[in-house]
Amino acid sequence: MGLSKSPLLAAHGLAGATFVEAAGWLVPASFGSVEGECAAVRTAAGLYDLADRGVVSLVGPDARRFCNGMFTNNVRDLAVGRGNASAMVDERARVQGLLRLYHTGTEAFLAVLEGVTPEAFEARYGKYIIFDDVELTDVSEQYGVLSVQGPDAAATLRRAGLPVPEGEGALVSVEALHVATNARSVPGGYDIVAPRDALPALWAGLLGAGAEPVGLDAREVLRIEAGIPRWPVDMSEKSLIHELRLVPTHASFEKGCYIGQEVINRIDVMGQVTKKIWGLEMGLDALPPAGAEVKIGEDIVGTVLSGAREGTRVRVLALLRKAAWEPGKAVEVHAAGRIVPATVSDLPFST
Repeated sequence: MGLSKSPLLAAHGLAGATFVEAAGWLVPASFGSVEGECAAVRTAAGLYDLADRGVVSLVGPDARRFCNGMFTNNVRDLAVGRGNASAMVDERARVQGLLRLYHTGTEAFLAVLEGVTPEAFEARYGKYIIFDDVELTDVSEQYGVLSVQGPDAAATLRRAGLPVPEGEGALVSVEALHVATNARSVPGGYDIVAPRDALPALWAGLLGAGAEPVGLDAREVLRIEAGIPRWPVDMSEKSLIHELRLVPTHASFEKGCYIGQEVINRIDVMGQVTKKIWGLEMGLDALPPAGAEVKIGEDIVGTVLSGAREGTRVRVLALLRKAAWEPGKAVEVHAAGRIVPATVSDLPFST
């Protein structure tokens, strides 16, 4: 089977993109300058092609109740025109994936999957649909996802003639096009879920409105800078949302029963978290590999998860034990026979 490709592949090629394989997709790695693309997001507006994100619809009289019982965030009280982020967890509260869920109509929800394939999502949740009146459908062939990030993102949407949601979790739908607030960077921005055949015109319109195209390399720099963990890169099926710092954005303690609720509540009340995602800053020509040990003296205090290089600056996300939970603390990363000094940083990183 060949690589999956975005409907915008030709446009990316004309814009001078270099490409890379990522999770079975051929995606633009860069449009010429990682530093320039990062600067566009930090100071103006950058445009992401997220065609690799799976999109699933959940429709029916029981859709709200079903989603509320499956995912970690509050769907019970989610009004039409609102959305939130959730984790998919098992009965032991171990993370199985991430998603954003949007309430698009009276009995209709749209889920944008983060690192989870529609096939895996359907296999996991289809088995729970027994007596529920809800239809779960993979609509990834019909929908694609773009994202506009940066302090000028709202103005860019307006110049392109697109609606601008106001406030955290806001969603504006115009027929089959949905625009939602979603911070994929420190400045924040908006996701656009739209019919795939509309993506080329939307892409061109947003570039014409002042957005700069941003490839995967720069997106990773910006994601790590924001301290946003990515499934399954920064987590495994043994990870807990407390370790990933996802509780404030991905969980609710007011929603009633759901899969994994008892364990999540117990961990939250008792504070039994011994490791957590932090940032590390270092100067290194090459990135330390995932799994590299983080040490204080002879003691192993953590492992590297993922990292990105911007110029000569390297930043990584690492899963650290309590002994290293101190911004500014000096540690060492042991990678490929080298010992590299690093400094612990809270998240998000300071830009």
